[in-house]
Amino acid sequence: MNAHGMGVGDINGDGRMDVVAARGWWEQPAGASQEPWPFHAANFGNGGAEMAVYDVNGDGLNDVVTALAAHGWGLAWFEQKRVDGAISFVQHNIMGDFTAKNAGHVTFSELHGSTFADLDGDGIPDFIVGKRHFSHLESYLDPDPFGPAVLYWYRTVRNPRAEGGAEFVPELIHNRSGVGSHLQAVDLNKDGAIDVITSTNRGTFIFWNKMKPTSRPAGLR
Repeated sequence: MNAHGMGVGDINGDGRMDVVAARGWWEQPAGASQEPWPFHAANFGNGGAEMAVYDVNGDGLNDVVTALAAHGWGLAWFEQKRVDGAISFVQHNIMGDFTAKNAGHVTFSELHGSTFADLDGDGIPDFIVGKRHFSHLESYLDPDPFGPAVLYWYRTVRNPRAEGGAEFVPELIHNRSGVGSHLQAVDLNKDGAIDVITSTNRGTFIFWNKMKPTSRPAGLR
């Protein structure tokens, strides 16, 4: 079992895959080495689901998109900044709890499973995440255990007027399935559109992407 909050992607732009976790990232060195990978501290939350690494705002630097707590609240993207070669990250919140100002007025907890893929065919990855319903049954160890078992994709929209130069627009896929520990986004039927696969305590589901070749997708079902 993997830890809450892990991802793989090229953070520093050297063409090598680095490893990202809740407390920072490990830089892959050049060539084979038995030495520990250099660690760079950063705060990416308390450990959520799979973490996405891609260029959110189109500035040429890879950013991090992640749930902030697998059994709590929070979704954010972390904008990479460079000053004299030093890498740092600025947090931009997408969703918090019911008291926060959330994208699309969408709020749910327990973001235990996530992935990223280009669902609308615009060349920019999108973030797919949902609620792991009843992670610890009705014990209230997790907030809002009786909330709907939703599954959303957050469309990445580059917008120079938005904070950090991008915004995430939530699009509902389903409200009675949610996510388990993991989910997958892959073109199952080879029609050029990425589909979403989940397996949860509600069952196992395939959501076929009905993307039109010349327009935004009509939706997943």
